[in-house]
Amino acid sequence: MDDLQLLRRFEPILRFNRVELFLPSDADAYVRACSLWMRRDDDSDVKLVEAGGLDLDVLAQIAREHRGDTLHLLYVEHPLSRREFREWRREGHGEPMRGGSRFSEVGITSRIFDALFRLTLLFRGRVPRGSVAAAEITYREQIAAAGTPYYGRVSREAGWTILQYWFFYPMNDWRSSFHGINDHEADWENIIIFLAPGRHGELEPRWVAFSSHDAEGDGLRRRVDDPDLEWVDGHIVAYPGAGSHSHAPRSVDEAVRVDPPVMRGFINALRRVFRKITPWSEHSQLEEGLGVPFIDYHRGDGVAVGPGGDRDWQPVLIDDHTPWVRDFSGRWGRDSRDPFGGESAPTGPKHERDGIDRMRWEDPLGWAGMQKVDPDPAAADAAIAARRAAVQARIRDIDAEVQAEREVARHEVAELRALEADTITAEIAGKRREALVAHDQSLFALRDERRHLTAELDALDAAEQDGLPVESPRAHLGEAAVAALETAGSDVPTSKVRSRLLRIWAAISTPLIIAIVIWLLVGNDSGYYWFGALVGVLVVVGFESLARGRLLAFLGWAIIVIVGASVVVGLVQEWRLTLGVLLLVGAVVLLAQNLRELRSSR
Repeated sequence: MDDLQLLRRFEPILRFNRVELFLPSDADAYVRACSLWMRRDDDSDVKLVEAGGLDLDVLAQIAREHRGDTLHLLYVEHPLSRREFREWRREGHGEPMRGGSRFSEVGITSRIFDALFRLTLLFRGRVPRGSVAAAEITYREQIAAAGTPYYGRVSREAGWTILQYWFFYPMNDWRSSFHGINDHEADWENIIIFLAPGRHGELEPRWVAFSSHDAEGDGLRRRVDDPDLEWVDGHIVAYPGAGSHSHAPRSVDEAVRVDPPVMRGFINALRRVFRKITPWSEHSQLEEGLGVPFIDYHRGDGVAVGPGGDRDWQPVLIDDHTPWVRDFSGRWGRDSRDPFGGESAPTGPKHERDGIDRMRWEDPLGWAGMQKVDPDPAAADAAIAARRAAVQARIRDIDAEVQAEREVARHEVAELRALEADTITAEIAGKRREALVAHDQSLFALRDERRHLTAELDALDAAEQDGLPVESPRAHLGEAAVAALETAGSDVPTSKVRSRLLRIWAAISTPLIIAIVIWLLVGNDSGYYWFGALVGVLVVVGFESLARGRLLAFLGWAIIVIVGASVVVGLVQEWRLTLGVLLLVGAVVLLAQNLRELRSSR
């Protein structure tokens, strides 16, 4: 079976959201709709080729001629005006995602992070308003008719046959259309299937890795027998996110949290603060990223592309020697100069933004955490046998070392007794005793190592005799990630009334918090300053706890805070009386304990 046949045999099925504007597209048709620009030394951009003057071959040729220069394509030169955008919407385009509320999916701390992050758009380079609508028109009129290709690459490494399926989209409209983190022209996403020989030597899938934004590592991959995976006649099914096109193995509204590198120190400090001031809340989401409530909608209720779907694939083979893949390392769309990077177009499948090879391209095993996974199931038995032999050899060496150390120590004890009996050699005896202590420590370390090795040998013997225990298909994800998968969606209220109230509260809570901050800044001349601030905080936190079914936990925390605050105020204003009351309480407690002890000792 050649590379193209392999790709076709296992090509995936993508199920898109009904409101998705952009499907996998022909990269050549996209390039023909773009102009090409170069950054000059003064940091301005100059147009090299007008829209309509490019194709993939010309793009590769120009890239070779301008090697070392910074190039980028531009898909939307003229975004729609407000009037044109409204007309586009009236024609039925850009339908919003129904039934989604990113704020109701996350807690109040995440919504505060969201407000801060949104403010950064005021000074960041960003995709202009109206670009998504203009991009959709060009896609619909000039690109969509070219079909739905994937760009397939086959590589072989460390016993694995690796099938890379790359999908190109003219636009990522996650922010504008679905309240996500970013917009950018062009989007490259991929799915990687790892094949290994089966019992009869035929290649079969063992693992599948789904690209998800900039993530890397074990969390991207699933074993083929994972219960979340969906297979249709041997083809894996994936659910691209609305606008973002990141992949999920199942239909789910997924809360996504992001840590922009430039904000990590600040975010870590805020995490510590929020753990202290909201102890009744679930803080696990603070450990997973920034906590900004971005929702990836993987509903799969729209077009299906792939075997048995609404549209078929047109596979295109690519490799390291494909000219446009190899030579064009520039951005595939508008370079907005966004310091966070999210609003600027990505580079192609092979190159990172700094020009070096993408990890996904150059090292797909490392990208998906597969370097430690052996494609040969029998290799585990061989590894166990080799380790068992090594442990046995080390135990024999330790036994020999212990015997030698023991003989030396026994001789030293006899010599020490002789030296201590004579006052002339007493000083020498002191040094000999130090050496004896060192021998004791050495013997202890050897015996301790042997105890641990013996326990390891028992485990290895059991594994060699009974075989390794069956590993869960999700074992590589870790307990926290597995728990998150199993409880996904469990925080969504079942009551329609509660769900609606939560969505309304989630929308107004952040502005209310800002109002409280304003009061703290300008209301200090009022006689109700602290009372107003306290009431505002209690209202926000109390409603948040009520909406999420945590009112009792909040009330318990509030009682503790009120009692603690009363004690502090009492200590400041009437410290003698407050201290006396506390001592009296302590005396009563101590008396009760002493009486209990006295009664039990009779």
